[in-house]
Amino acid sequence: MNNTLTHTIMTRKTQTQKYFDAFFSEKNLIEQIYDVTSPNGTPNVIPTSAVIDAIKSTQGNEAKQIANALRQLDFYNADIHHYLEHMAQALAVDL
Repeated sequence: MNNTLTHTIMTRKTQTQKYFDAFFSEKNLIEQIYDVTSPNGTPNVIPTSAVIDAIKSTQGNEAKQIANALRQLDFYNADIHHYLEHMAQALAVDL
C-alpha cells in the first residue's frame, strides 16, 4: 500500500467514533474533576476531558458498549457526569 492510502485508512473514523464526537460536542459538558481510587487504594484525580479522550480512543465492541450506554443515558436524560465518573474509575492507576 502506498503512504497516502495507508494514511487515509488509518485516519478514517468509525461510525461509533463519529457518534462520540457528535455526542460530546452537543452535550458541551462542564469540566469536572472526578476523585476516584485505584484498586490498591491510590487516590486519583481525573478530569472530564481525560475520560472523554479515553472513550473516544476505544474501538470495537468496547466502543459499541459505551455508545449504547451513552444513548440510554441520553434517552433518560440522566446525568452524564455520573457515568463519566464511573468510567474514570477504570482509568485510575496504582502507585
